[in-house]
Amino acid sequence: MPQRRIGHQDRRGFDGTMKALLVSMPLSLGLMVLYSWKIGLVTLMFAAVSFIVLEAVSAPPANGPRSFLKSFLPNQITSSPTLVCLGDSLTHGNCSSSFTPNIPRKLAEALGMEPPSLSKIFNAPLWVVNAGQNGIGSYTIREERVQGAMNCYPDYVLLLIGTNDVRAMYKPAWAKRMVSTWELPQTPTLENYEYNLREILDFIQETSINTHIGVCTLPPMGENLAAPANDWVRKANVVIEKTVNSYNQKCTVVPLYERFESILEKKPNKQNSWSVDYFFPVAVMMNFLFHLMPGFFTWNSLSKPFGNLLLSDGLHLNDYGSDTVTEVVVEWLLANN
Repeated sequence: MPQRRIGHQDRRGFDGTMKALLVSMPLSLGLMVLYSWKIGLVTLMFAAVSFIVLEAVSAPPANGPRSFLKSFLPNQITSSPTLVCLGDSLTHGNCSSSFTPNIPRKLAEALGMEPPSLSKIFNAPLWVVNAGQNGIGSYTIREERVQGAMNCYPDYVLLLIGTNDVRAMYKPAWAKRMVSTWELPQTPTLENYEYNLREILDFIQETSINTHIGVCTLPPMGENLAAPANDWVRKANVVIEKTVNSYNQKCTVVPLYERFESILEKKPNKQNSWSVDYFFPVAVMMNFLFHLMPGFFTWNSLSKPFGNLLLSDGLHLNDYGSDTVTEVVVEWLLANN
């Protein structure tokens, strides 16, 4: 069996800010005593609230690989089929709506089975493992994540990989930050994205010849399909289709972009959606509201003022977008028995 580094889900991209916020809290107390209690209190509250939100956004998913391997002994893993979802923040699902917990329920409905228990993290008819992480790209998945995913002995692997690579291709400032955060050997390009994708697929097939692999085409970046960012998305999707079609029938394309496109083409006022260029401040605002006021907002209600139908902030999924991903994934699973 080929071997790669086993990297676990971590908080890269968030850890530096979280450490700074922790340091600022006792400093705020000193500010309250030595200078102004009002300024110190405001500073302390801002630091505490920001830390809480970043903790919620960056926390590993409850149904991650570590939780899965702790929950089941090796001789129990074959009692239900296992799907590992490998990807970035769209899969991780902490800073937007998460599709992985909904897959067992939707699959049970399609098969006419009893709905899964809401009290369990891993449910029949399919155990779904969330191996997603915010901000990650194809290189880091290739080098650090695919081994851990295969340690779960998956019957199915779903890859939703490349949105951050495409972001880096689209905007040099995003590329610079990605290279720094993830210590990449080179700036992402279509060429090294294809190389990384092939390496990931080769590793999975060499590790388990029976594992079904579904590779999702990337969803739009912003809901204006004519925007320049989506030219890059379509270029990456050409690479995905060309790469996947060169493998055997165990490896298939999951047409996620095409489903999103069919929905967005019917959307009125297509040009009124916010550009993905502004997703970061929008995402920050949405996550503060969602995580600090649980139950008061939904991802759909937060995305509506920005004219978005499927994407909360122009990049991540709202509840409707998450349901759409789930539907496409279940269709792929049913097509692969």
